[in-house]
Amino acid sequence: MRTLKRGQRYLESWPMQAKLGSIFPENRVIRAVRFAQKAMPAVAVLTVVWQQITLPSSQMALAAAVLTALFALSIPLQGLWWLGKRSAQPLPDSTQQAYQKIVKQLAAHTQYQAVSQPTFMDLAQCLKKADKYLSADFWDTL
Repeated sequence: MRTLKRGQRYLESWPMQAKLGSIFPENRVIRAVRFAQKAMPAVAVLTVVWQQITLPSSQMALAAAVLTALFALSIPLQGLWWLGKRSAQPLPDSTQQAYQKIVKQLAAHTQYQAVSQPTFMDLAQCLKKADKYLSADFWDTL
């Protein structure tokens, strides 16, 4: 459960900037998770209801419909799990250098402090602050 909660926090922390979409997979995963959180409950219900309308007395069809519904409901959880795992991973060296550069720019405007061993969650929080406090030109320099 901690990993899923961490994934939800990471989803909420990550800034959805177009420039980041070409560098990190988070933009695509977050869009897919948000869509799945909205659509998959309806897909699950429609699967079971459709089965009851078309084959009301078939137990095998009901079992298949319930399994399909459970799979549909698990899709957003799979995305949150991936995001939770990703948020705890340490940054690669090249990304860590970019993180340090962003922190230096932020330090001029805020009291933001760098983390010694940054993770992707630290990067997301740093980028969110940069989006808030730095000019729009900042995204062009990445």
